[in-house]
Amino acid sequence: MARSGLGLYLHLPYCPARCPYCDFNAKRYDHGEARRLLAGLAVHLERIVPLAQGRPLDTVYFGGGTPAMLPATELAALLARMRGLMGFTPRAEISLEANPGALSRGKLAALRSAGFNRLSLGAQSFDPGLLKAIGRGHTPDDTRRAAAQARQVGFGDLNLDLIHGLPGQSPAQAAADIAAALELEPKHLSLYELTLAPGTPFGRQYRPGQPPLPGDDEMAAMEQHALAALEAAGLERYEVSNFARPGMECRHNQNTWAGGDYLSLGPGAHGHLSGVRWAWLSDPAEYCDAMERGEEPHAFREELSREQRALELIMLGLRTTHGVELAPLAALLGTDPRRMYGPAMAQLQARGWALVRQGRLIPTPAGLAMADAAAALFA
Repeated sequence: MARSGLGLYLHLPYCPARCPYCDFNAKRYDHGEARRLLAGLAVHLERIVPLAQGRPLDTVYFGGGTPAMLPATELAALLARMRGLMGFTPRAEISLEANPGALSRGKLAALRSAGFNRLSLGAQSFDPGLLKAIGRGHTPDDTRRAAAQARQVGFGDLNLDLIHGLPGQSPAQAAADIAAALELEPKHLSLYELTLAPGTPFGRQYRPGQPPLPGDDEMAAMEQHALAALEAAGLERYEVSNFARPGMECRHNQNTWAGGDYLSLGPGAHGHLSGVRWAWLSDPAEYCDAMERGEEPHAFREELSREQRALELIMLGLRTTHGVELAPLAALLGTDPRRMYGPAMAQLQARGWALVRQGRLIPTPAGLAMADAAAALFA
């Protein structure tokens, strides 16, 4: 399969507080631990340089957690070190996730000057009551202010995150959130349905479709309105939860969904390179211990078989409006995927979840809504 651009994902696990719905590898900020982790990241970065095999980075994604909590000087130093050791392509996409309440115009200007050119703000909602109910410490005005200041200092590529299906949220409130987000004219919007992950406070407290969570009919109304409003505003859906103006899709995530190569740094960060995938130890202290002992901090590492790679490409491709390219699958498997996966593909088409067109298996809108079930047909 042809090589795509090389990405790098950096995970910084610190947040102002732990949100009750979050099951990410995140924890409350600890200054001493963060300083130790930054030192460990500098060491680990040098160790992974050979994996790039001379390829410059086309995308870099600082995720978390809330990576923008760290001082701009430290984030800038990490980015400069990446640039010096690996180099960036001329149009490299450099993304940073941020909490709207933890930004100032000065910090945004410093981050933009350092080379970050894509900012993702965790708005989640524009309803003060709902923000409080989900444990967020920022206000709607914080989001509006951060978006305005980001543009003032040169962040033309702005993403907003929203969550729908929140406790007590009505379709009217969800529609108001979409309208408020669109007033800020983002180039990209990520719209997620609330997930009740086991082990989280919300996972213990609530049950899907049961009050105070919206029922199925309310959820359907929220989703239908969001799809129509975003399309009318020029934001095209390109993945189950992601919408963008043409040409402003997140290239880092697109590379991941296409089974491309991306390196990783930081506790719990996953990577993939030429059919080998891995994750680093998720606990910051254990990750740093390994760095200080001169060991690789693997939580796991596995070489995927051709069949596993093919199934991952199908699973990821069925989450995107581009769909699954059949020719690369054939090259990978050494056989026509329509023969190997004929029954599953027939099921998709019979259910109205996908169609085959121009050498691709393309999910329909109904198929995108059932992406997990569609992928399970191939298991």
